[in-house]
Amino acid sequence: MGQSTAPTDEHEAAPLFYSEQETASLLGIHRTTLRTLALAGKAPVEPIPLTEHKRVYRRVDVQRLAGLTK
Repeated sequence: MGQSTAPTDEHEAAPLFYSEQETASLLGIHRTTLRTLALAGKAPVEPIPLTEHKRVYRRVDVQRLAGLTK
């Protein structure tokens, strides 16, 4: 008793989006630089605004640009 019968997933699902900090780190630039570029419309990957001050970036776009995927 007390044991769960639900299957456990050893691998967490990959996130669909990266935060501004995660994106900047993967691209090798400072978070402030990424934010400045995003606000000027010149970010290397298109930001998705969640609020006026918070943006996320698509994982596939960031990984492609960072050279992590083809």
